[in-house]
Amino acid sequence: MALDDQAQIESLVFDLTREFENAVGSDKIPDEVMSVYQRFDKAPIRQFVPVLTRKIAREELRGEM
Repeated sequence: MALDDQAQIESLVFDLTREFENAVGSDKIPDEVMSVYQRFDKAPIRQFVPVLTRKIAREELRGEM
């Protein structure tokens, strides 16, 4: 994981934890974020991976509420 991606992922985990910890539990959120992030491992263009990870992880966490 690129250093910039790592910082954005950490920020995403923090944001989603604040948003969803009462609904799904804070231990599930980092796992969900990394699961989504890893879907893009082979993506040749990395610029939008953190943004897409944020969008998809949020949608999937909402689905678990």
